[in-house]
Amino acid sequence: MALLLFLAACATNSVTEEPSQEPDIGVQPDSGAAQGDAGDAASNEAGDHDVNLDAERPLICGKTGFCETRLPTSDVGAPLSLQSVWVVSSNDVWTVSAEGFILHWDGTSWTTAYRAAHALYAVWGTATDVWAAGERGLLLHSSAGVNGGAWMRVETGHAKDIHGIYGSSEKDVWFGYDGAVEHFDGSTLTSYDLGDPTLQIRSVFGRAGFGTYALYAGGCTTCTGPFTSVHPVVFELVPGQVTDFNRALWNVQGIHPCTAVVTDAPDDDHRIFVFGYEDLGNGWTYRYGFLGQSSSKVTVNPLKDAFGITETNYNQYPSPPLLLSWANDGVDVRVHSAIGTASRWDGTTFAWLPSIDMGFDFVPRKLFGIHGNATDEWLVGDGFALKGPK
Repeated sequence: MALLLFLAACATNSVTEEPSQEPDIGVQPDSGAAQGDAGDAASNEAGDHDVNLDAERPLICGKTGFCETRLPTSDVGAPLSLQSVWVVSSNDVWTVSAEGFILHWDGTSWTTAYRAAHALYAVWGTATDVWAAGERGLLLHSSAGVNGGAWMRVETGHAKDIHGIYGSSEKDVWFGYDGAVEHFDGSTLTSYDLGDPTLQIRSVFGRAGFGTYALYAGGCTTCTGPFTSVHPVVFELVPGQVTDFNRALWNVQGIHPCTAVVTDAPDDDHRIFVFGYEDLGNGWTYRYGFLGQSSSKVTVNPLKDAFGITETNYNQYPSPPLLLSWANDGVDVRVHSAIGTASRWDGTTFAWLPSIDMGFDFVPRKLFGIHGNATDEWLVGDGFALKGPK
């Protein structure tokens, strides 16, 4: 039985307002301009300052059907670091950047929808409602039925980085940050303290008809080496209450969680997949586990064919890349650790996917976000947005 953490929550006034020169609580004014652009702080018009110094560079297509898309650049011509992507439909895709850009894909090209003065880390939306969130409690909302879809700032009352968004509808949207989650019901933003300020947010995820969840890292998240107490924690998010989805995850010691997905698998034991890595002391390797609400045990398995490092001399070794995942249906769960490194659940195990070979002209860069639909898959990261077949 899931542990009921609490029923009480703190409601805040979530009436949205146009971004102004007045600061948030603990936040510098969000002027709607790109970071570092003090000379144009008053302008937030979509596309006013899109710069494409590499506009003439040919776009690259890989052997498996993934192709580059041309992105706006910063005011100084630097590539944008895209942190998250959300696919509403094939001609309605959103992404956000560490430079504060909100970009929209209309099926043909990217345009700048809005520019914030702080980094953005997460995006989620529907055909009529879009949310973007990021650094120091910044939360932005665009609704087709309000002010013509203009982007407005929602006051959160805190200055913590928001790293996850998911909703089942415009009146049921959740946001995650360290130690707490927030819920928007269409008019009011309500905060739910998770009872442990050391919990570190990893993602907020869900599936229509199967609920909304938040993945956190619990235990000693800063410890290194084997036999640490770090472990994944999944909370089920329902308006009015937040519950620990399954305490069996607390027994998965030594696994640093990265991401998770919920599936529509017919059996409850494969309802949620959690992905992460194990620190071996002289390296690390990727792991995954799956569970349902009534599962009494979580079996942790190695993620076959995924990248890992060991250093027999116990020298310094690099930290693992992010594990990114999304689920199209119960037998189509995909996980990526880098460009060209991906696995797919075939109903029994994770099988290696053909490498996304972009050729020698495409310089490998960090991958930060993946999402897709029944026909398309998007990969975004440092200076790129790749569109390919599902």
